[in-house]
Amino acid sequence: MEKSLTQFNALLKKNKTLVLVLPWLLYAFYLIVWAAPQYESQSQLIVKSSDGSSSFDPSSLLLAAGVPSSGSGAESQLVEAYIQSVDMINYLDETIALREHYMSDEADIFSALSSSHKQEDFHKFYQDHIEVSVDSTSSVITLRTRAFNPEYAQRINQTIVSKAEEFINNINNNLAKSKLTFAKGEHEIVEQKLQKAKTEILGFQSKYNVLDPTAEGAAYQQIAFSLEATLAQKKAELSTISTMMSDAAPEVINMKREIAALQKEVEKQKERLSTAEDESEALSVSALMAQYSNLQVQLQLAIQAYSSSLITLENARVEAYQKLQHLVTIESSTLPDDNAYPTVIYNLVLFGVLLLLTYGIVRIVIATIREL
Repeated sequence: MEKSLTQFNALLKKNKTLVLVLPWLLYAFYLIVWAAPQYESQSQLIVKSSDGSSSFDPSSLLLAAGVPSSGSGAESQLVEAYIQSVDMINYLDETIALREHYMSDEADIFSALSSSHKQEDFHKFYQDHIEVSVDSTSSVITLRTRAFNPEYAQRINQTIVSKAEEFINNINNNLAKSKLTFAKGEHEIVEQKLQKAKTEILGFQSKYNVLDPTAEGAAYQQIAFSLEATLAQKKAELSTISTMMSDAAPEVINMKREIAALQKEVEKQKERLSTAEDESEALSVSALMAQYSNLQVQLQLAIQAYSSSLITLENARVEAYQKLQHLVTIESSTLPDDNAYPTVIYNLVLFGVLLLLTYGIVRIVIATIREL
């Protein structure tokens, strides 16, 4: 064992240059000559709502103090999650053949998507070739997309932005529209009830040939009160002249006839208020007044409900407008002039450092084992 370690250590010392330089040269050859260039397109977005209200918003103080508004930040994070989702890569694959591009001849054997990949591999490959970041202060979304030619990198970026805008609009707009649709439906029900109450009153007036039973009943009551007052006056006069004349006196007889006629008319008026005049009438004046009063109450309630529903509908429309949200493009998808990847110098320096560290660790391990 010790002999083998000694021989291996001697081999490393003897071929130190070859062990360190050859892998580095091979990697440099790959990066400079063989590696497929990857281009990066960038865009910047922000979620904005159509808030037309002028009321005080406490979140404005948070923004002034450098604390992001929870609403806008949540929407931005929602957009970030959707861009990185499987739904997005499926959409990109259907619309711009994303999978086909990642497997094309423009990529080299190490940077291309494997032909025997699974859906999870495709998803991970996609996430490795896009970068979505949300600024914690301004909630600005920065999107970077990589592809093997500049035009396709820009196309990926533009397609993602378009689909993300449709997504964020649908979430809030559909919610606002559903609330507005519900408010419209409720308003239509209340409006139908109002129309029904109006129709019932018109039908009642047409059926019993009355314009306002309450007014007519009040007139009948006024007539009855007037007749009763006259009757009381006549009875008082009769009582007065009865003390001075006999019952056979013409004045007394005439007075009694007037009183009898007034009494009959009073009873007739009272009967008219409480019962129908003939069999053709279904209701008495009092019953007409009671039923008409109920219809009037129903109409007033329907009018109040209609007014309240109309206010609710208008509030729902304003709220629906305020809930509308849009994905505003701050920076359009750029068309890269030069490839961003691979970063040759950075990768070569990093690989050289890793080689030296690996070589040193191996030597230390061997030396430690030999001492044991």
